[in-house]
Amino acid sequence: MSLGELYGKYDLPTNEWTDGVLSSLMRSACADEKPDEKWIVFDGPVDALWIESMNSVMDDNKVLTLINGERISMPEEVSLLFEVENLAMASPATVSRCGMVYNDYVDLGWKPFVQSWLEKRHKAEVEHLKNAFDKFLEPTLNFKKTHCKELICITELNGVASLCRLYDSLATPVNGVNASDTENLGRVVELWFTFSLIWSICASVDEDGRKKVDDLLRSIDVTFPVKETVYEYYVDPKHKSWVPFEDQLPKSWHYNSSVPFHKIMVPTVDTVRYNMLVQALVLNQHPVLLTGPVGTGKTSVAQNVLQGLDKKWTALTINMSAQMTSNNIQAIIESQTEKRTKGVFFPAGGKQMLCFLDDLNMPAHDLFGSQPPLELMRFWIDYGFWYDRQKQTPKYVKDMFLLASMGPPGGGRTQISARFQSTFNLINMTFPNESQIKSIFGTMINQKLLLFNEEVKLVGETVTQATLELYNAVSAEFLPTPAKIHYLFNLRDISKVFQGLLRAHPDYQDTQNDITRLWIHECFRVFSDRLVNQSDMNTFIALLEEKLASLFNITFHCICPNKQPPIFGDFMNNSSAYEDIVDVKNLKKFMETQLDDYNLTPGVVPMSLVLFRDAIQHITRVVRVISQLRGNMLLIGIGGSGRQSLSTMAAFICEYQVFQVEVTKQYHKQEFREDIKKLYRLAGVDNKPTMFLFNDTQIVDESFLEDINNILSSGEVPNLYKQDEFVEVCNALSEFARKDKVAETPDSLFSYLIERVRNNLHIVFCMSPVGELFRNRILQYPAIVSCTTIDWFSEWPKDALLEVAERYLDGLDLGSLEGIHRKVASIFVTIHQSVAQVSQRMKVELKRNNYVTPTNYLELVSGYKKLLTEKRRELGEQVSKLRNGLFKISDTWEKVEAMTLDLEEAKKQVVEFQKQCDQYLSSILKQKGEADEQQRRVGENSKKIRAEELQCKAMAENAQMELDKALPALEEALKALESLNKKDMTEIKSYGRPPALVETVMHAVMTLLGKEPTWAEAKRQLGEPNFIKTLINFDKDNISDRVLKRIGQYCRQGDFQPEIIGKVSLAAKSLCMWVRVMEVYGRIYRDVEPKRAQLNAATCQLAEKEAALADAQKKLQEVAEKLKELQKQHAEKLAMKESLRKKSHEMEVKLDRADKLVTGLAGERVRWEERVTGLEENMGYLVGDCLLAASSLSYMGPFLSNYRDELLAIWMKEVLGSQIQCAPEFSFAEFLSKPTVVRNWNIQGLLSDAFSTENGLIITRGNRWPLIVDPQGQALKWIKNMEMERGLKLIDFQTPDYLRVLENAIQFGNPVLLQNVQEELDPFLNPVLNKSLTCIGGRLLLKLVDKEVEYNPEFRFYITTKLYNPHYTPEISSKTTIVNFAVKEQGLEAQLLGIVVRKERPELEQQKESLVISIAAGKKGLQDLEDEILKFVPPTLSLTFLRLCTEDKSLSDI
Repeated sequence: MSLGELYGKYDLPTNEWTDGVLSSLMRSACADEKPDEKWIVFDGPVDALWIESMNSVMDDNKVLTLINGERISMPEEVSLLFEVENLAMASPATVSRCGMVYNDYVDLGWKPFVQSWLEKRHKAEVEHLKNAFDKFLEPTLNFKKTHCKELICITELNGVASLCRLYDSLATPVNGVNASDTENLGRVVELWFTFSLIWSICASVDEDGRKKVDDLLRSIDVTFPVKETVYEYYVDPKHKSWVPFEDQLPKSWHYNSSVPFHKIMVPTVDTVRYNMLVQALVLNQHPVLLTGPVGTGKTSVAQNVLQGLDKKWTALTINMSAQMTSNNIQAIIESQTEKRTKGVFFPAGGKQMLCFLDDLNMPAHDLFGSQPPLELMRFWIDYGFWYDRQKQTPKYVKDMFLLASMGPPGGGRTQISARFQSTFNLINMTFPNESQIKSIFGTMINQKLLLFNEEVKLVGETVTQATLELYNAVSAEFLPTPAKIHYLFNLRDISKVFQGLLRAHPDYQDTQNDITRLWIHECFRVFSDRLVNQSDMNTFIALLEEKLASLFNITFHCICPNKQPPIFGDFMNNSSAYEDIVDVKNLKKFMETQLDDYNLTPGVVPMSLVLFRDAIQHITRVVRVISQLRGNMLLIGIGGSGRQSLSTMAAFICEYQVFQVEVTKQYHKQEFREDIKKLYRLAGVDNKPTMFLFNDTQIVDESFLEDINNILSSGEVPNLYKQDEFVEVCNALSEFARKDKVAETPDSLFSYLIERVRNNLHIVFCMSPVGELFRNRILQYPAIVSCTTIDWFSEWPKDALLEVAERYLDGLDLGSLEGIHRKVASIFVTIHQSVAQVSQRMKVELKRNNYVTPTNYLELVSGYKKLLTEKRRELGEQVSKLRNGLFKISDTWEKVEAMTLDLEEAKKQVVEFQKQCDQYLSSILKQKGEADEQQRRVGENSKKIRAEELQCKAMAENAQMELDKALPALEEALKALESLNKKDMTEIKSYGRPPALVETVMHAVMTLLGKEPTWAEAKRQLGEPNFIKTLINFDKDNISDRVLKRIGQYCRQGDFQPEIIGKVSLAAKSLCMWVRVMEVYGRIYRDVEPKRAQLNAATCQLAEKEAALADAQKKLQEVAEKLKELQKQHAEKLAMKESLRKKSHEMEVKLDRADKLVTGLAGERVRWEERVTGLEENMGYLVGDCLLAASSLSYMGPFLSNYRDELLAIWMKEVLGSQIQCAPEFSFAEFLSKPTVVRNWNIQGLLSDAFSTENGLIITRGNRWPLIVDPQGQALKWIKNMEMERGLKLIDFQTPDYLRVLENAIQFGNPVLLQNVQEELDPFLNPVLNKSLTCIGGRLLLKLVDKEVEYNPEFRFYITTKLYNPHYTPEISSKTTIVNFAVKEQGLEAQLLGIVVRKERPELEQQKESLVISIAAGKKGLQDLEDEILKFVPPTLSLTFLRLCTEDKSLSDI
């Protein structure tokens, strides 16, 4: 318990007091007023923290003072008892306050324990047992103490107690111990006692010790069979004799070929006897501890026991690790229990629970040497309860039994306390002997080869023997050291070899050589892939050659040409058969196709990989492992060696989903557990094969490794799911469980989930071998090695480096030198290796670490290609501009002469055009006078005609008004006529003698129509079919005077009214209306007609005048157009004259300026010619110069100037030795920098020495973001000044919102300076440092945690640290360009001089600064002017240069 849990504590956020277990017990005990004696027992190790707080209780004050101010006084009735193993951590103050009682084992021995134990046995057995104790125990204990070695020592009393417990478990009536059988009781008791003795006191010795114990016991008891040792026999209850365990083995065992390899359990003597012993002890509720070296099958035996339990039992496996705490183990166990009564807990479901603690001695010791998780379990074993840490009350856990296993102390494994160990029956599991191993693996391989032809069947025994011998040789040769901590070999490695051999296929491996090549391949994969250097590799090959020669009668180079190990895989054929891939070119083509397919996959970050032989082999190794069930890998290599990229390729080939965690600043254990749940969902629920790619740089919390360790060893992460989450998972799994006939209980579904997870999940763990962390993690988390296949990523070999370089240089023009590409590639290799050597020397001399990773090399070869292209273009453009400028200078005089001739011609044309303009002007004036007169006359006539036109209009309107008076009546009469029909006419016509009024109307109608005014004529007309139309269309304008007079007579009659006549006849009424209207119209028309005649005459006259006016206007228009044409011609002549005048003036100005320009550039001509010569010479040096410059950019950053000079000398010697030209006095700073830019840097604070200039170039031109070692803050100052105008953002890891600032800067293209970093960088920065960009829809996107941010190419990122000599991991080195910005002595001198002058003569320092700035500005201006001149000299245009130069006065003024 922690101090807070023991004594109580305050909750800091709420300031709430929480009581502790001890304070609660003390309070209740001290408050009890009963006179009874009360004891508080402290059972556990003493440490200096909690025991010191008890000093005030143990002295005369007897007061416990809590941090909340409470004081608990201890009365005399209360006493304290401390039961401890030792007082190593107790202070003298504590010791002096206690009365000491030391129990010495020598004083008591084992006999009191045995005596008390015998009292519990049946009386009939006691005498026989006493005799057995006297006969066997003392000789055995003494002999073991003096002659035997124990892997894990046990005390005498522990051994005796274990003997008694084991005898209790075995000596039962079922096993023949029957008190009523007095005849055989003594023999049976002695047999079981001897057996119990062997597997208790004698169970802890090693292999040699077993042989010695065998001799001892045979000397005491001669009844043992002669064959094998006493450890190979058990008691036969029926025959009361010793029977070999071998008799329990099946006579003819065959494995099921359809069962996965990890489920194959070959029955052996070891599995039988250990299962028997463990089951006997566990079922009788005695804790068992299995010990033994790694790989002896401890976990397998335990799992076999767990699986063999009946339904009344439930199993719980806890994988102990260095990070395991007492809280963890208590929470894990409590999660499997349920409350029955107050404070009493039982396993869920009313079952008994067997708890298996794997790697028991892995929990790390605390500061005071104890192991809290183990002390908690010891406390429970002794008392049956532990305390509820929240309620401070005991929690009894019933019906739980312990089974544990552990390896020998050493490495990450510790020595557990003797008190805890004494509670267990310890059984040391030794390595199976050679015959057993042959039996295990020989059985499987021989069964497999039954499917093959006769020739191949014979090789099974040889392969088995060769594997065992090679394993023994490798284990003896390659021992673990601090630098090779992963050189841990065990029997699992043998099984991995045979797992690969069992993948053989009769169609593909049909000869002995084929099987032998497969065996060689598997041995390389299992044993050789973890070796760290070529020396160890050569040693392994020598061992392998020896076995091939002695057992296979063949040589390595014979079966493997060029000593190239074979490559096997199941991904090149449709049948998924494990085949020998001989055609390496075809394999490479397949890999490149897969890489192309991967890069075309939407949403992935494309990988630019060069698939050289080593890279392809690493991919096949990963594919080999992850394509098998429960295949996991440990990839060891420095950052940038390709571990993650090649693993991703392998997953793509296997069509697996790749799962990776996104680490952020807030990423801790809870977030990691959430990711594990997502992973389990993918693999367990969705049943998707998944590769979990995990990198040691993502380990924010060491608890991550504990979970990884658990997944590797058992697949289970303790307390991963809450209850509601687990219910959801069960619901999702239930349908699949029904199909697979799995019981739908929580335990069964959880086991089903774990099974699916382990079958689908493949962990690929990438670790860096650099530093203490790697070694510590390998030791503390054993499953990382024991449950994975290791692949060591060595430095790229020379062949690989060459292949990569040649691949990048392919198609690049490097000149005509023979073999130039190969030579440049070889120089790349030399440069890379030389940097590694100098880095090693710098580490020895200066203790500075610099890691040379493949990333540096890739940057070198790709950067060289880019730099060479850039410099060729740059120098080519300069040469072209200068040559063109020289040509134009010489060509300008010819242009000037041509311009002079043009000027004279233009002046003549101006005079000629002036004469023509004067002639046109006089003609225009004359024409204009005539046109003006004509226009005046037309205007007067137009006015007169307009007046007459108005009079005509007035007359027409007057006449029309008179006519309009009769029009309404006329229309009404016409409507009345139109309403008449044939029937109406028939009505009038039917009158034989019509009424007088009707007859009068008809007479008037006939009169108008010019007919005889009689009734007879009227009747005849009425009979005409068109009579009505005749009336309607009557010519009313031409009624004669006579007719009009006669009609007037009718109309003047008093009764000739429509109303009156309508009373007689409606038809007659309409006719009457028509007659009257005609009479009125006729009279009005007589008045209007003269006016209309007069109007017509005026209209005719007006038309004639208008025609004459139009003719005059037409003539006027023609005159105007002619005048306009003359004016236009006059204007054109004037414009041409003006244009020629301007042109002549401009030509005069141009001639003047051209003369000045040519005269001014005459001095530049010599300089330009010299520059052209120099540039052409530099063009010839480019292949070598760019090689040196690219190498400097990639590698020189971390080095000081003396190392840089040394490296440059090595590189130049290599370049010149390869007959590649480079500048004799090559300078990296001068080659890549521009003087104007460097001067600006100096003004902005960069020191002016070459070392600082080189640093500036590496920072600004490097492909990776710079990580600047800047103890003096010089780089910080310079970058601030340089990038301030672009909106520089300053952040550090303490800035609360630095992630948001960085995200915005990436989007908007602002530079960011991350300052004051330490030796570790936030994993959140990885996507930024790796530039993990994806292109979607033409947009560059960068994924930051859970969202994608649009990436602006203008974004710049700088990182600085004030640490003088930081040690950055290879991962950081490969992601950044580390630049050593430590100021040199020369730079410090300049700065100190400036400070002194600024102090003593501030005006002088100010003058110096202003001069530097003005000189820099002047030089920049000169350079800009020259560039501007040369910019206007295009090579394809003749007069462009002269025209542009002379039109721009600024250029002529240069």
